Amino acid sequence: MRFPSPLVPARFLRRRQRFLAEVELPDGRRTWVHVPNSGALTGCAAPGLEILLTADGRPGRKTSHTWRFSRAPGGWTCIDTLAPNRLVAAALAGEGLPGVPRPLSFRPEAPLASEARLDFGGDLGGRLLFVEVKSVTWVEDGVALFPDGVTSRGRRHLTELAALAAQGHEVWQVFVVQREDARLFRAAHRVDPAYARQLKQTAANGLNILVISEKVDPPHITLASTLPFDLSFPSE
Repeated sequence: MRFPSPLVPARFLRRRQRFLAEVELPDGRRTWVHVPNSGALTGCAAPGLEILLTADGRPGRKTSHTWRFSRAPGGWTCIDTLAPNRLVAAALAGEGLPGVPRPLSFRPEAPLASEARLDFGGDLGGRLLFVEVKSVTWVEDGVALFPDGVTSRGRRHLTELAALAAQGHEVWQVFVVQREDARLFRAAHRVDPAYARQLKQTAANGLNILVISEKVDPPHITLASTLPFDLSFPSE
């Protein structure tokens, strides 16, 4: 996947709300840019941090640029939460994802009987495949952590996946780590212990988990290598 280039360098200043941040451009001008990530962006939004933008001046937009990358101590991080879905869609349509059965066909935004939706649904020829994708941008000491904020939406997705697994369907939670400095994935139990417990319980009852990192070379990002995961709590 390739973002439009040339990318525009800037310095992060502050975040006014979830989807709006103030940055400083190379010529010293300050401007507001769109933030394609509703999370806390832990480790990716320190004042003065080097970031990269795309120019997106389209009619009707309130901002002329979108924040795409942050340079953390471990290298570049893609902060765009839609990017992992695009990468996973390309993989499902091509060579597939490691360990995930290749569907005969698939569709994004798969509707469920509960009127909820999951990121992808596919036909395995006799049973169904469901895939939910989460973007991971937080890494500490080589450990990728999700979520970086309390996620009731993430827990609802786990509930839906658990119900589908109980019906005999193939269900996968895919965590895409959007940086290259992670060696292991854990649920962020300190931030959202309820999510961490539910992820562990759902994994014990039919949920398959794939953690895969990106190679990040702005403006390019690609799916790279799988990562191990540990769902235990520190006291266990």
